[in-house]
Amino acid sequence: MKVSKRNSGTTAIIELEGEMMLGYEANDFQEAIHDALDEDKRKIIVDMENVHFISSWGIGILIHGYTTAKNKKIDFVLAAVPDRVNDVFKITKLNSVFEKYDSVDEALVE
Repeated sequence: MKVSKRNSGTTAIIELEGEMMLGYEANDFQEAIHDALDEDKRKIIVDMENVHFISSWGIGILIHGYTTAKNKKIDFVLAAVPDRVNDVFKITKLNSVFEKYDSVDEALVE
């Protein structure tokens, strides 16, 4: 999984690409979240448009990011979640946890 981060005002956008599984990429994702928190961002958008697969480990790092952000009163939202990943969220009942948007642009407006 490739992880990159960019900023748009008070929002951090973390772009993920590939398969969300375990490994050093999980550390890259957590580091991007912690960087956003250290920069005093008010919102973190996780762009999942190019995520092809998510493992239980990937779900765990999303939950960690969500919990860490919420504990600091920072919005943590998902954007452009592919259908196959969204199906996993439905099965695991995480649809009711994560706030999702169809695109990063839509998430930026809210």
